[in-house]
Amino acid sequence: MLISLDWLKQYVDIKENIEELDNALTMIGQEVEAIDIQGKGLDNVVIGQIIEYTKHPNSDKLTLVKVDIGEGEPLQIVCGAPNHKLGDKVVVAKIGAVLPGDFKIKKSKIRDIESFGMLCSEVELGIGTDGDGIIILPKTAPIGEEYRKYANLDDIIFELEITPNRPDCLSHIGIAREIAAYYGRKVKYPSVTYTEAIDTITTVAKVNIDDKDRCKRYMGRVIRNVTIGESPEWLKKRIRAMGLNPINNIVDITNFVMFEYNQPMHAFDLDKLANKSINVRAALPGEKITTLDGIERELNERELVIADDEKAIAIAGIIGGIGTEITSETKNIFLEVAYFTPENIRKTGRKLGISTDSSYRNERGIDIEGISDASERAAALIAEIAGGEILDGAIDKYIEKPQKYEIPLSLTKLNKFIGKELSPDIVGKILSNLGLGIKTLSQDTLLVIPPTYRGDLTRTADIYEEIIRMYGFENIEPIMPVENIKGGKKATTIELIDHTKKILKEIGLQEVINYSFVPKDIENILDINGRVIDIENPLSEDMAVLRPTLIWSILTNIKDNMNRNQFNLRFYEVSKVFLPAEELADESLRICIGVAGKPERTLWNPKPEAYDFYTIKGYVEKLMEYIGIAKYKLERSSDFNFHPGRSAEIKIGNDIIGVFGEIHPDIQKSMGIQKERPYIAEIDLTKCLKYMKTSTKYEKIIKYPEVTRDLAIVLPKDVLVGNMIENLRKLSPIIEKIEIFDIYEGDKIGTDKKSIAISIVLRNKEKTLDEKEINEVIEKILTTVSKDYNGEIRQ
Repeated sequence: MLISLDWLKQYVDIKENIEELDNALTMIGQEVEAIDIQGKGLDNVVIGQIIEYTKHPNSDKLTLVKVDIGEGEPLQIVCGAPNHKLGDKVVVAKIGAVLPGDFKIKKSKIRDIESFGMLCSEVELGIGTDGDGIIILPKTAPIGEEYRKYANLDDIIFELEITPNRPDCLSHIGIAREIAAYYGRKVKYPSVTYTEAIDTITTVAKVNIDDKDRCKRYMGRVIRNVTIGESPEWLKKRIRAMGLNPINNIVDITNFVMFEYNQPMHAFDLDKLANKSINVRAALPGEKITTLDGIERELNERELVIADDEKAIAIAGIIGGIGTEITSETKNIFLEVAYFTPENIRKTGRKLGISTDSSYRNERGIDIEGISDASERAAALIAEIAGGEILDGAIDKYIEKPQKYEIPLSLTKLNKFIGKELSPDIVGKILSNLGLGIKTLSQDTLLVIPPTYRGDLTRTADIYEEIIRMYGFENIEPIMPVENIKGGKKATTIELIDHTKKILKEIGLQEVINYSFVPKDIENILDINGRVIDIENPLSEDMAVLRPTLIWSILTNIKDNMNRNQFNLRFYEVSKVFLPAEELADESLRICIGVAGKPERTLWNPKPEAYDFYTIKGYVEKLMEYIGIAKYKLERSSDFNFHPGRSAEIKIGNDIIGVFGEIHPDIQKSMGIQKERPYIAEIDLTKCLKYMKTSTKYEKIIKYPEVTRDLAIVLPKDVLVGNMIENLRKLSPIIEKIEIFDIYEGDKIGTDKKSIAISIVLRNKEKTLDEKEINEVIEKILTTVSKDYNGEIRQ
């Protein structure tokens, strides 16, 4: 929000310098982001008059002039602009001036002729965009006067960061209230006087509100017989200070009052309204309107529009239509000032991609009670500047008045909260300065009544904040309270997430964090059976649905990194997924691991092998071990998102807690992943929670040695080795573990066979094993392999 200091002084006395005002605004919560001192580069720039004019003797395009600046002898200046003549009043930068851009004016020689200054254009002074010619001033411009003073370029513009809960501060009067409250001064509101015509407004215009849920108040006034033209200089200055270009006196007045009162308004050409009627209604399906920016927009029944009896003429609270705009032929005006619900303005603006000064204010909420003041102010200015006459009365459709809050305030609790004793007089003065009503309930308790423009004050904590910021944070000593403070315990879910992330990081994976929104295309690429939740107002097409799986996000990360020539990819993400449910959504925590490519080449690993199914399997097994899940089994997966022969499900009983393996080739192609095969694991952490060990048991160190036996077993190709090993482990309590260390397939054993080399570790915790016990266990293993799995020892 831009605030003009010169303008601000119209509403409150300001004696402080820029630094003091900057600090005051920041301390009361209106943070100053930038300060623009207009005319700061215009020292030694004055008004002069050309008293001699000739062509440069050595150039056809240059002129040689003498300029009277009211200081002794006229200055001889060489000029290259084409638009000046004898007698013109011009802007002269004297020797010693430093123009914007650190351009220093010095005595110079141009084509052998000395020049003692420069005639300036708007661009050279940094005050406009016209650089084709020098500035030509009116004949009344006083010779020798500082141009900065003459052009009113002595203003200071503050750029403030206004928080969303303080829409009342999006105006000069709003900031004036803040400064007045801080310094204990009075706000000087504009005086409004005007004379109404005999004719009443109801004889020439009518207003009907069809959509009463989205329009709570609509006020209209008619000003007739206006003269459209340029605004006076003071009004142009105000408009330019806000970063806008003046348009015409009517439009400039509506903008001026908006920046003055924080009340958006719009002026319609009354004669262009069908039947002189205004209807506030929902847009018709497919209804079209060409807005003031020249764009034709198609609407539907969700948008709120202002319409006459035939068509939509404005998008309510956002932008007007070109069909009823104010032009040089306009004679009669219908002035709209209204309150539209902020939620509607936000949704409509986002859907249509429109953001205007009006929508910016309306979507944050305006003071519904202040509508009449703003309407009277604008009507009076129009009558004064454009010469119109205001018809008697106003059409005021007031549907719903705002809730008025009465907030109890205990002085004892306030002082305990602040940590400092504030007297009732100090508290009362602060509240009064802020414009808050006060009723005394008891010696300790007040009833505080906020004005309607302070919609952010609804509870006692809000009043605490107001008192503290006006009293001054710097006036409250930083004394630590004496309390018996104990650290809180993390929520179970947060503790689980943190613990899981720590494990995944320690086993060599890198965390990625993705948005919870994914494109609608996910349904066409991944097999999710239509289980998605659409977002009603998506930020973009890439964020149209809530993600039902983390696989899409991890695959996108892999693709993006490969596109940037990164091929050592080991990612994980721990986050929620969202599935449709009867009420809201079914949210569950998931772990997703993704690997692709190969490790970086090093001196010790000059030919690294690409990550494969066993890489992702290893990460899954380590994760299961560390989170305390031991009794699970792996079975061939039927998930269509994965390669049918290179994927597995993680099951506990009949409960599938996860799936991992190579992503299906069709999905890889659709995602544009071609250089390396991605391997993904997705595990339901919510399901895992009920199977995790909540405590850890420690065993004493076993002093008896282990015995290792290696076997090479030939099996049919369709045997699931993982299931076989799981069953072999159960044959004897002295089998500590069984691991695969080699797999062979080839002509030497037959095309329908595979050779599995396993290492069996045996140990008795109570004594040293003897040969007989060892042989008995090995015999059991061989018998089971032969009988149950049709296997045999490889010869």
